[in-house]
Amino acid sequence: MRKILFLIVTLFSTISTNAQESKRIVGKVIDEVSGKPLAFAHVGIFNSSYGTITNMNGDFNLIVPAKYNQEKLSASYLGYELKSTLVSSIDADKDLIIELKSTVTQLPELVIRSDEKSIIEEAIDAIPKNHDQHGMQLRAFWRATIRDETEKYVQMTEYAFDMFRHGLIGEEENAMKILRGRVARDTSFFADIGGMQIGVTPPSLFVSSLLKEHPLLDQKILKKHSYKIIDATSYNGRAVFVVGFQPKKKAKGKLFEGKILLDTETLAFVKISYKKLISPENPEKVFNKLRMAAMAVGLGKSTMDKYENELNYQLIEGKWYLSHAKYDINWTMRRAKQGITKPVTFKADFVVTEIEKENIVVPPEEELASKSILERQVTANTNEFWKEYNYLKADNNFEELFQEILNRY
Repeated sequence: MRKILFLIVTLFSTISTNAQESKRIVGKVIDEVSGKPLAFAHVGIFNSSYGTITNMNGDFNLIVPAKYNQEKLSASYLGYELKSTLVSSIDADKDLIIELKSTVTQLPELVIRSDEKSIIEEAIDAIPKNHDQHGMQLRAFWRATIRDETEKYVQMTEYAFDMFRHGLIGEEENAMKILRGRVARDTSFFADIGGMQIGVTPPSLFVSSLLKEHPLLDQKILKKHSYKIIDATSYNGRAVFVVGFQPKKKAKGKLFEGKILLDTETLAFVKISYKKLISPENPEKVFNKLRMAAMAVGLGKSTMDKYENELNYQLIEGKWYLSHAKYDINWTMRRAKQGITKPVTFKADFVVTEIEKENIVVPPEEELASKSILERQVTANTNEFWKEYNYLKADNNFEELFQEILNRY
């Protein structure tokens, strides 16, 4: 029997959107020459944290409060010029097509370095200056999906939530309050793997988003990899280094390859994109932190086959803040005694839609979500589900796929 649980939340938040005083702007961001859609472009109020990103088709949907009516709506994308339009001049009854112009960035002359790892080390040292480490309240949107080996969706999850991040200054733990959310889960599929919940949850993202705590920037990992400035691009009119990295010869243990983008002037992190190098000869075990629970249901031999992660940052009033993160992970779930092998693909997008740095009030503990009960704080699938919140438009027919999972059982 299918069960849908309801969460009724009374919202008292420093971040708010009044639908009656807002303008909903729907549109697309494209390359002005080719007309190609620009996926994951940032669209928001200029020099503020308020905004969203485009989906794979370049589409976006943004609720703009009346207080921003005389501000500019801007669209930005790596390698393109920033483009802004006065909010009051935008006709909300028509789709807004934003055409961005690509730029050519010359690689600035650099002091010759015997080891370009030093530029990463300098960037790490500059984190307190470039990236806000203090507490803040983030309103965000999370969408995660799990597919089986036939590409059929077996779980789809969406949340709008507030994260009360205490940063590196202070000893309090991060707290999360789900404002609205829904989940569809194929209960039969998960019963086959002992009911274990798999994937990444929003709270775990904030450890890596603090940068100082990111495993890729750990000194032990840095020593195993070589770094080279391979290109230059631009972001919002600022020159950006593209630093490629890969394992050194004969390096062992946890190894990665990817790119780190740094602001050339300040060495702030603009983007981190990487994948773990996982070989069949040295597979990475799943559920390292939940080993006993996994072994109890016979999943001790499950492995991770692919792990890709991307973190994107935006500049707001002189500091860089997380704006968007992506996950793409493959696992093979194995219950040897039952003869069950289930490959799964997990994908997730995390979009910061607004940041509040002052007058933050953390709700009572009973209103906060713990990592263990996230999936139970859901509500039913209704028309115009996200009409009061900014979100990432789905790339596919999400509503139909979501309902199809609910209808299976």
